[in-house]
Order: sequence, then structure tokens, then C-alpha cells
Amino acid sequence: MFTYNSPPRIRPAQFAGVCYPANETKLSDLLDSVVISPHHLTLSGKSVRKNAQVIVAPHIDFRVGLSVYGPAYYALSDSDADVFIILATSHYGWGNLFIPTLQHFATPHGVAKTDTDIIQQLYERLPHLGNDDSAHREEHSIEFEVVFLQRFFGHREFTIVPVLITSFYPFIQSYRSQSLLPAQQRDFMQFCKVLRDTIEKSGKKAAYVVSADMAHIGRKFDDPYDAQTMLATVKKEDEYLLQAMEQSNGSEYFHRIASVNDAYKICGLPPVYTMLELLQPRQGESLAYEQWHECPTQSAVTYASVAYYDL
Repeated sequence: MFTYNSPPRIRPAQFAGVCYPANETKLSDLLDSVVISPHHLTLSGKSVRKNAQVIVAPHIDFRVGLSVYGPAYYALSDSDADVFIILATSHYGWGNLFIPTLQHFATPHGVAKTDTDIIQQLYERLPHLGNDDSAHREEHSIEFEVVFLQRFFGHREFTIVPVLITSFYPFIQSYRSQSLLPAQQRDFMQFCKVLRDTIEKSGKKAAYVVSADMAHIGRKFDDPYDAQTMLATVKKEDEYLLQAMEQSNGSEYFHRIASVNDAYKICGLPPVYTMLELLQPRQGESLAYEQWHECPTQSAVTYASVAYYDL
């Protein structure tokens, strides 16, 4: 059983001054300009509502994707949650499927405190959980979300539960060979059950932030083609995935990706599918979608934001 005997460390803001301003005032102005100032519309043309209980937000560089972050955090902005559960893609951690951390997260707006009580209980009940802070060291997928949370909720007390989720490649292979979904496999479902139980027993009101991009295509990602030639095709596939997300259909979402062996490298698959099976939310709303084409590398990344209001 994992235990800690000393105060948790503080993870420094690795990307301040690189992907977003290190100066607190400049960062506040930047975030306010994309969350508070615009009149946000969903992809269907409706005004974005507040009081979301779950958001899916990108983790792409702020210098590229702020217009997609904006409506997601506007939707979350009136939340009265005590704790924000952050489910995020792991780009560096391997071995264990789920990798929480007891570290607090520093940002230019201060330190976001991790809910060490909840994390400790997860470790006590789930011996297969990863305990690898090195997976968090250079990871941006949680840090970028914490920056927004600190800006818009830092005026009051809240905690975070940061969890990285590693590759679903083994699950995809199991599905293609045996038609087994992740939700039919023990470690995955045990994590979902224990996290649900732990949050409920804590008596704390929780909101969820899912840190997820969509497709990664082109030569930078080892494809033998210029991403420009596939943008229209990928947009159609992304629209199908967004529809499955809106319908909270985790099985169909996973099937669509696994059936083509994750040909478009959907890095948000692990956290999005986990959220859909963990919470089984009601109808979601797609808020924004973009494609970023990087001409010098003939590559592209796509990303979106989605909100759920009823669990």
C-alpha cells in the first residue's frame, strides 16, 4: 500500500513563459479575453450555458487553441464544486493505466492544492495505480487546465484530483481481436467504481475537467502524407466522434476509433472514454472545434470542447 509521510511537493509551472505568459497580470488579461469577453456560441449556434458539471477542453498550446478553451471554461465558470477531477492524456507515462499524483500544482496565479485525502484513498484501494511523479514532470495536459481553474476559481477554496491516463493501445488490440471494450476489463472498471465511491463518501461536490485533443496527423506524427490532404476526411471523423460524445455513447466512441486501429491518433481517447464510462452523463453540447495545420511539418492537430450539464 502506498503512503506518504512528508508534505506533498509542489510541481512548478513548466510552461509559464513558453506556452502562456509567466506574468500573472498578462496571463489574467489573456484568459479573460477568451473566457469572459466573447459571446460564446455552441457549434449548433446556441448561446453557451453556464453551470456545466463536466467539460472536455483541449490541451493544445495556448498560442494556438485559446478560442476553443474559452467556451469550455465559460460553461464551467459558475461552478460551485469543492473539487475538480482532472482526467488527462498522459504523453510520457507508461506501465500503469492511471497515474495520479499527490503533488500540488503551481501556476502564475498561485498554487492549486491537490486533494491528498482523495488521492490517498485511491492508492489504498487500488494497488495497481501508478505512483510515478516523473510522468507529471513535463506533462502539459494537466497544467494547462489548472491555469484556467486557478484564474477563475482561485478566489475561493477548491482542490484538484489530477489523474493522467496512459495509452489505450492494449485495449484497442483486445477489442480488435476479442471484441472486449475497456469497460469490460477489471482494472478499468475497478478504477471507475473506486473513484465514484471515494468522491461520494468525501461529501464534496465534484466537477470534472477532461483534458483531451483529437486527431494528430501528418508527417510530424509519422504519417506518409501532408495533413492538408486529409483535413476534410478527419473533420468528418471528428464530427462522428463529437456526436458520440454528445450522446454519451462511450461504446460507439471507442468502436469508431478502434475499428480503424486509431489511424488518426486520437490522443484524447483515454480520458474521454473514461469520463463517459465513469459518469455516463446525459446529453452533451459541442461548443467549439478547430483544426491547426502546421505547414512547415505538413502536420495537423484537431481539438474541440464539449460541456455536460446533467449527470
